[in-house]
Amino acid sequence: MSEPPLHPSPERLEALVEGDLPEAERSAIEAHVAACVRCQAEVEEWRTVFAVLASLPRLAPSPGFADRVLARVRIERPWTARIAALLARLAPRTTAGWALLTACLTLPAAAATALIAWILTRPGLNAETLMTVMAFLRERAADLLLSFAGHAATTAMESTLAAWIARLIERILAAAPAQLGAAAAVFTALTLASVWVLYRHLFRPSNRKVHHASFLF
Repeated sequence: MSEPPLHPSPERLEALVEGDLPEAERSAIEAHVAACVRCQAEVEEWRTVFAVLASLPRLAPSPGFADRVLARVRIERPWTARIAALLARLAPRTTAGWALLTACLTLPAAAATALIAWILTRPGLNAETLMTVMAFLRERAADLLLSFAGHAATTAMESTLAAWIARLIERILAAAPAQLGAAAAVFTALTLASVWVLYRHLFRPSNRKVHHASFLF
């Protein structure tokens, strides 16, 4: 009697021995195995393997085994989480630290605003002169960027954002010096007011009385 040309896969025969096959598939494979000497031998091998495995002693892991294994697992955090952790370490911990950071960020802006306001109030200075100076500085900055960044700097300068910034600068320089001086003065006043509010809330002690409620039971 010749063997059938098609045989179940080893995985199917293993599932047959384990009893994991659906009823219809199990019946078909059992019918094939009953007529196939080769598959009968494989089924017997699987039964021997499972019998040996069942005879082995069952050993429980030592206490703390799972904790020790998990402690050695190194999962790399995403770059966003690493940056967030770095910023959290660099952030000030106290109100005084936040006040110092605010001052460090505010004072340069206030100084630059005051310098611009002072320049715009000088006699003989007009918008045309400012545009000439800014054009010269922009050309020098472009040359410096090109020398360091090459093609990347050229692409950045030709981007939409760079064009928008250039148009904004041209509009600012086209305004009258008196208007620019007034805007600089308003910005300086707002900056100083912000620093004063921070000082009052962070450094000066509060004089408000706090009333505590008491409950009697």
